Amino acid sequence: MSGLTFRSRDGLELVGELEVPDDVDAALVICHAHPNMGGTMKSPLLVALQVAMVARHYAVLRFNFRGIEGSAGTPTIGLEEPDDAHGAIDLMKERFPDLPIAIAGWSYGAAVAVRVAAERDDLSACVAIAPPVNEKLDVTVGLPAPGEIELDVPVLVVVGSNDDLTPPEDCMAWASAAGTRFEEVPAANHFFWAKYEPLVDTIADFLEEVV
Repeated sequence: MSGLTFRSRDGLELVGELEVPDDVDAALVICHAHPNMGGTMKSPLLVALQVAMVARHYAVLRFNFRGIEGSAGTPTIGLEEPDDAHGAIDLMKERFPDLPIAIAGWSYGAAVAVRVAAERDDLSACVAIAPPVNEKLDVTVGLPAPGEIELDVPVLVVVGSNDDLTPPEDCMAWASAAGTRFEEVPAANHFFWAKYEPLVDTIADFLEEVV
């Protein structure tokens, strides 16, 4: 695993960690949860996802959004962070120009990932883990309304059945309206404590199918 820096689309220097297996079949960019909830690229859930996908021959980039632990700039509620994710994807396209690239995000980062997926035509998949459907004051702008975006890339919305921060019924309704896939991880909360394995398997199976 190697630490690196790269530029957001609006020119900020961001920090990330890239892990590349010996044999690379695809690439994945991972977006972290809100920093007020302890979200950084070092969140155990995201590290677990990275380890699992590297074992499946993905080059995986985790990074810190603007203003978080070494990344320049000032955090927002998800209005400017898409520029950070765009920069991460651009970096992966430069490093792996012939490989399919997917994006995934957890919670706050899931809303960013979906917005980025709606703005690009060069991604192979998007995974939104427990995305905040609605805006939360001073936390996240939430997901865009299904009628306001066009998603030409396969999207998976996955949430825990016991999530009390992102109600599963809200995610299911959004996914249905947006025409995306929806999966629920039984007995999992918003942090997927003790449920990393079924979460990662659900994501990996989806990516294997569509990427």
